[in-house]
Amino acid sequence: MMLYGDARQVPLPDKHVQCVVTSPPYFSLRRYGDSELEIGTGTLAEYVEDIRKVGAEVHRVLKDDGLFWLNLGDTASGSGGAGGDYNRGGTREGQPRYKQGKTGVPPMSWCLVPQRISVALQDDGWLIRSVITWDKGRLRPEHLKHVRRPGLQSETILMLAKQRQYKFYSEVLADRGDVWSFPPQVARKKSHLAPFPDELAKRCIEVSTVEGEAVFDPFSGSGTTVHVAEAMGRVGIGLDLYDFQFPQTDLG
Repeated sequence: MMLYGDARQVPLPDKHVQCVVTSPPYFSLRRYGDSELEIGTGTLAEYVEDIRKVGAEVHRVLKDDGLFWLNLGDTASGSGGAGGDYNRGGTREGQPRYKQGKTGVPPMSWCLVPQRISVALQDDGWLIRSVITWDKGRLRPEHLKHVRRPGLQSETILMLAKQRQYKFYSEVLADRGDVWSFPPQVARKKSHLAPFPDELAKRCIEVSTVEGEAVFDPFSGSGTTVHVAEAMGRVGIGLDLYDFQFPQTDLG
């Protein structure tokens, strides 16, 4: 089931779902449409506050023994401004340079988005039960002579709980440690600009639900979490501002 609306105002009743698996728009990287409600296009402080509001709604609709899985990426302060990737020969040559919102972080420093959101959600009462490193197994395309740092091949997945007792089926874990290794989803023609990996959704769903239970994604995009949940015999519920065929562009 797909719903359309603002993830800060989820149209579901209290304690309705067993599991939430989602990946919000990454801070200040691109626009997915023209709605003023879109998260991630303002300042870093606004982004963190918006994710806190989403977290509050997730807390409301999640059952007390449920789990919240949150995939987050980071952004470098000043990224996309005078970055070498936009120069001749760079991976983004000819693309419009997006206008990054104010970060309050020195240029060239990482904004530490996953860490800031982790602390904010913890302050709001969430239990951070695991901080998982998603090893994508390949580097993001970059010119290292321009970025002058090790390349990027990982992201963060937070496992959050409302209380100390929650459902967790450890026997089905594909990776028993806190490093999960699988490739990112390959974008298909006419697909969502940042497709959510089927494998990520599958791992989170199978370790925290059984057949017949409801799984929710408040940033559903093309509906990967919903499709995977339903294929696994769960009830899939997605929410997004846009239909996934809505035009998507770099910020600019």
